Amino acid sequence: MSLLLLSHLQKNKKNDLPGLVDTNSNEVQQVKRSRLWLLTYISLFTSLLAFFILMITLVELEGSTPKRNYQKLVGKIYKEVTYQSTLQGLDWLQVENTLTKGVRLSIPPDLVSNASLFSSASAQINPRYLPYLQSIVDVLTVLNFQDFNIRHAKLINGIESAGYKVDFMIRIEGHTDSLAMAPTARFRDNVELSTYRAYAMMEWMRIHTGIARKHFSISGYGSFHPLTTNPEQAENRRIEIYLVPLIRAKTTNEINIDGLEVVL
Repeated sequence: MSLLLLSHLQKNKKNDLPGLVDTNSNEVQQVKRSRLWLLTYISLFTSLLAFFILMITLVELEGSTPKRNYQKLVGKIYKEVTYQSTLQGLDWLQVENTLTKGVRLSIPPDLVSNASLFSSASAQINPRYLPYLQSIVDVLTVLNFQDFNIRHAKLINGIESAGYKVDFMIRIEGHTDSLAMAPTARFRDNVELSTYRAYAMMEWMRIHTGIARKHFSISGYGSFHPLTTNPEQAENRRIEIYLVPLIRAKTTNEINIDGLEVVL
């Protein structure tokens, strides 16, 4: 009886008895191929998910860097200056967020008819522009940039915690036309002339704003950055004012004593 049963089972195995699956059948092979495709899809999806998680993490890290906080500071200065200039009706004042160099304030070259901010080869400010310069001083006075670090403490603390120091600076750049200096001119060249123009503007603004000298910096670019296609035109004799949250690395010898910074 046992031999008969064994013989019957072997015969039915070849004939695909119910409940038994032939691993070499087309159906089984198709299922295997389907599973392989599914595994490939799941693996690809998992890789993409990991990539997106990594990107989100990098974006969050970038959002907390000093660079990001610097851009936010510049944006806040731009909004404050724009609001005050609009409030005071200074529609002639050109305000631009340059991001890398801070907020630029500039005076249109045709603001005063038939008169430029500086005479040719001169570093003396044209008196006809003084009322407009006073309006810029009024904007800076209202904004009270001497309390800049207090007003924006959250962003600044985020920068300084990374080992940097933040100071508010007013950077003044001088520019000239491309006309060459006469042999008897006071200045050697246009670069020197533009530097003296920036210095003259810095001194005038320092006196009228009451902002300490340490918050100013100047530079002269000569005729290298003309406004017009013709670099000899008088419109290129100008200054540009930049409001900059200056970031620099703290030195290891910098200490603070009762609120007074000391560099050893």
